Amino acid sequence: MSKFKSIAITTIALVISTSALAHDPKMHVQKDQMNCEKMAKHMQMMEKMDHSKMDMNDPAMKAMMANMGKMKQMYQKHCVTSDSKS
Repeated sequence: MSKFKSIAITTIALVISTSALAHDPKMHVQKDQMNCEKMAKHMQMMEKMDHSKMDMNDPAMKAMMANMGKMKQMYQKHCVTSDSKS
């Protein structure tokens, strides 16, 4: 198994396992409740991914990309200020 496939499988497993946890959406409402530094690291990791090597028709990949989109929206809403470059 290639290194990329191992990373992709690990990422997918993480996304699936964390999305299955039930919690109150109000947890994400206030900026001070979010760890913006940690979210910034996730955003950087997502930007560095080589999407050309991914099978975008794979249902697990579609789910992961949808989750990443939601994470990006949440990060933009709660962590990015008008004076930041993110």
